[in-house]
Amino acid sequence: MKRGWRTALWVMVVVLGAACSWVPSSSRPKQRDVDLVADSVVGVWVGHVSGATYTFAADGTFEAVGVPTATFDDEPYRVGGPIGPYHCRGSWRIAEDRHLLVLDMTSIRDERDGQPFKQPRDITFSAKQWVSDPPDVPAKPVTLELDEDWMTEK
Repeated sequence: MKRGWRTALWVMVVVLGAACSWVPSSSRPKQRDVDLVADSVVGVWVGHVSGATYTFAADGTFEAVGVPTATFDDEPYRVGGPIGPYHCRGSWRIAEDRHLLVLDMTSIRDERDGQPFKQPRDITFSAKQWVSDPPDVPAKPVTLELDEDWMTEK
């Protein structure tokens, strides 16, 4: 008889725990696109995965240090040649689709040996923000995302 009570009690605890941890889909955090304006881009942004630091100036230029090879190269583990991380310079602009930030690279150098890196395609970050219902107070920061990395303003 004691075993029956223990089993029943265990089932009640599991059911109650599941009910308490259930979050309605309407209140789960979701990512939404964020429209960028120049004032929201200007500043220092730091990558969460890569640790790269991007400094965006009001004149539309930027400088970045610690940029990983995977940002530019489809073969980050290739043999020979520059291997990064990189020091980059160039210009930035907000795309017509206002939640995209496009970086036009004019200079990329390997930080370890100073060797230049081939001119890559433009790099495009997508501006996102996690939101929930009811809204977070304070609001979650805007992130600039690229593949597996994202960055927030420092």
